Amino acid sequence: MKKTIFYFGLFLALGLTGVVFNSCDKDDDTDGGTNDGQVFKITATNVINDSAEIKTVKAIVYWESGDYDYGSDAIAQAPYQNNGFTLELPEILDAKYLETLDAEDLEEIFVSDNNFKFCTLDDLNGYNSEDEKIGEFYLVGVKEDGVYFTFWLYVDRDVTINGEYSEIDEEDNEEYIEIYDLTLKKGWNVVYASEMESPDRHVYTATISSKKPSDVNYAWYFSSYDDLTYHKSSASQALKLAKNPKSLATILKENLKKH
Repeated sequence: MKKTIFYFGLFLALGLTGVVFNSCDKDDDTDGGTNDGQVFKITATNVINDSAEIKTVKAIVYWESGDYDYGSDAIAQAPYQNNGFTLELPEILDAKYLETLDAEDLEEIFVSDNNFKFCTLDDLNGYNSEDEKIGEFYLVGVKEDGVYFTFWLYVDRDVTINGEYSEIDEEDNEEYIEIYDLTLKKGWNVVYASEMESPDRHVYTATISSKKPSDVNYAWYFSSYDDLTYHKSSASQALKLAKNPKSLATILKENLKKH
C-alpha cells in the first residue's frame, strides 16, 4: 500500500517567526489568516537559522506540457534583507502552470467543481550573490501531537474540497485517515497541512485545511544545503519532511482516488 498521505511536508512552503500575509486592498494580516483566501504577498521576518550568504529569495513553480516537456520558473523574487523578505506573487498565473484533476481521481471526496485548475507554490529558495541556490525557506509549526505545514495554492475559480477517507492496513495493523477541509477562493490561498500519529495505537491522520489551527505557533526557518551542524530540534526534524517537494497534483491524485 502506498503510504503517501504523510508527505504533505514535501510540497509545503517555508518556515519563520513573524509572518504577515497581505492581500490586494486588504490591511496587513498578522495572524497568518488567508485574507478571504486571496494572498498576493508573503512577508517573513525573523527567519531562524538564516545566513549572511542569502541575497535573493525566489518563489518557484513547476510546469509540464508533455512527457518530455517540463521545467520550473521563478514567478516572484525579492531581496533578502533585515532577516526577512517580502515576495509579491502574480495575481494571475499563466495557464501553463495550472494543473487539473481527473474526475475519477475525486471519488469519495466532495469537490464543488471538478473542472478547477490549480498550481502549488513548490519552493521558496534562497540564493547567494552568484545566483546559486543555497537553501530553502519553510513555514512550520511543531507540537507534541504532530507537525504542521503551510503552503500556497492558486486556483482559477472558487472551489470547495471536503471529505474524509480512511484505510486499514491489516497486515501492519495500521490505520490511515485523510481529512480535507478546503474552501478556496479564486487566486492565491494559504493552506495548512498537518501530520499526526496516535500515541496509543498505529493511527496516522493527515489533514489539509484552509483554516489556520488556532493553537499552533508557526515559525520561518531557512534550511541551508551546506549546514551540517543544524541543531537536532523538533523543528529541524520537521524540516526533513520538507526536503523533496512534491506537487499537489501528485498528492491529490494519489489521495483523492479510491484506493
